Amino acid sequence: MIRVSSLDAGMLYAETPEMPMHTMGVLLLDAPARPIFDVCRRVVQQRLYLLAPFRRRLVEDPLQLGDPHWIEDPDFSIDHHVRRVAIPSPGGRRELAALVGDVASRPLDRSKPLWELQVVEGLRGGKVAVVAKIHHAAMDGGRLVALIGALLDLTPDGWMRPAGDDQWTADEEPSFSWLAADTARALMAKPVNAMRAIVDVGSTIVGGARPRGAGRADAATLFEAPATPLNGALSPQRCVAMADVSFADVKAIKTAFRTTVNDVVLAASCGTLRSWLRAHGGLPERPLVANVPVTVRGGGDDEAGNRVSMILAHLPVQTANPVGRLRAIHAQTQRAKAQHAQAKGDVFRQAADLLTSITVPWLLTHAMELYARSHLADRLPFLWNLVISNVPGPPMPLYCAGARVRRIYPFGPVQQGSGLNLTVMSTMDRLCLGAMACQRMVPDVEDIATGFVREIATLKKLAGARR
Repeated sequence: MIRVSSLDAGMLYAETPEMPMHTMGVLLLDAPARPIFDVCRRVVQQRLYLLAPFRRRLVEDPLQLGDPHWIEDPDFSIDHHVRRVAIPSPGGRRELAALVGDVASRPLDRSKPLWELQVVEGLRGGKVAVVAKIHHAAMDGGRLVALIGALLDLTPDGWMRPAGDDQWTADEEPSFSWLAADTARALMAKPVNAMRAIVDVGSTIVGGARPRGAGRADAATLFEAPATPLNGALSPQRCVAMADVSFADVKAIKTAFRTTVNDVVLAASCGTLRSWLRAHGGLPERPLVANVPVTVRGGGDDEAGNRVSMILAHLPVQTANPVGRLRAIHAQTQRAKAQHAQAKGDVFRQAADLLTSITVPWLLTHAMELYARSHLADRLPFLWNLVISNVPGPPMPLYCAGARVRRIYPFGPVQQGSGLNLTVMSTMDRLCLGAMACQRMVPDVEDIATGFVREIATLKKLAGARR
């Protein structure tokens, strides 16, 4: 049995029907040579020993006063997690997106390990998709590639596992007396943990402070995000869009303008949001603020769960020149990265440590439910306008149950106050974009995805003109 870390627990407490906290991925496969569902189901079953987050179930005390734990599920059944579905004709990307949005709208069942796979048939040309959903408390983007490596193969023939290595041991359900004793221990430790968390947060704030003249006026900060149609209280419904561009084109842009791949992603996002906002009431007076997650997972850190921090970046949607937007984004992300490197701790984890040390799960859960029901996100300042993530993906060809994987589209959750999440992943020779949105705020999220492709094409053309 493993205690859930404070950061992962915070994602569990924050979850409401309006804000499911799972991440998703859509694998688009070539037409398989044989029926794929049974093969896929068998592969997952055989490789469970490599997939700890797939085996672990959440255990909480009945009163929600103590710490939650993960246990190796003694009642695990693959039938609860791997399902077969079909989409209607003509089986294109729009129909697939509608299915993914519906799957994204439903929270995972906490009485079972927090994941599911949908094997999707009926796609045009006999292709197949696999829609994966896993709770953010169980895994962050930094562990996603490791999960992909465990599930997918380097050849169509798969790989042979060593005999006897497919075993794992289920835990026993904890008794009421054990849960009561652990809850008492957790409550007694809260004052000491709270003092330690206060010291850690204070040290990080002081360590990350900039000296005078270091460009603080240009830095993006929390709660300065302008009001836009992207922001406010969430509805339970989600919609998604998928797009992809040549990864070689993205790297050519990066090289031509001496920036980074992440800067190019932010600039293309900025450009498409500029177009979308102009079509939805006009541009705000101030730049948008993007939350850009940054992994803080160290080498050799193979534990599941989250090891993530963030930087904040201005998106200058008021700037008409695409290259001007890219250069402005590059300048500020360089400063933000330098400041982040100076910080002496992981502010997300430390803030979660503090919050979970001064209260109890029951109170946090009900506070989030009240926040969602009262639509306070419509009336309070926004932390940021949107989240933009860049997850490095596998550079080599991969196969799923013998079928070639052509695309992997990643999706991250949206939060109260921020109705759009853009996540990209490099997959072989493509950079794949997954856009997740609150359907009430952004019903036409497909326009943002197609605009991203258009912005990359524009920057590529401008990069070519420099030669």
